[in-house]
Amino acid sequence: MDNAVCLCAYHHRFFTENPLAFSGFLEEELGAGHLEILTEKCRGILKENKAVRDEIAKHYREEVRKKEKNPDYVIVSYN
Repeated sequence: MDNAVCLCAYHHRFFTENPLAFSGFLEEELGAGHLEILTEKCRGILKENKAVRDEIAKHYREEVRKKEKNPDYVIVSYN
């Protein structure tokens, strides 16, 4: 969830062809601190197996329930 950005087709293509512009866009949109957190997370290793997948699914089911109860709730990413 922390790493999701929705773009129209035009901007998706533009940023694909201009990764430095995309980096600037993300920093402006999300903030430098958020990008640092994402960078740190991408360097981590998440070993996947059925137990981990089940844990992740449980986490997001709980997050969706919280969001359904309170539309202002911001879903928290698993990692």
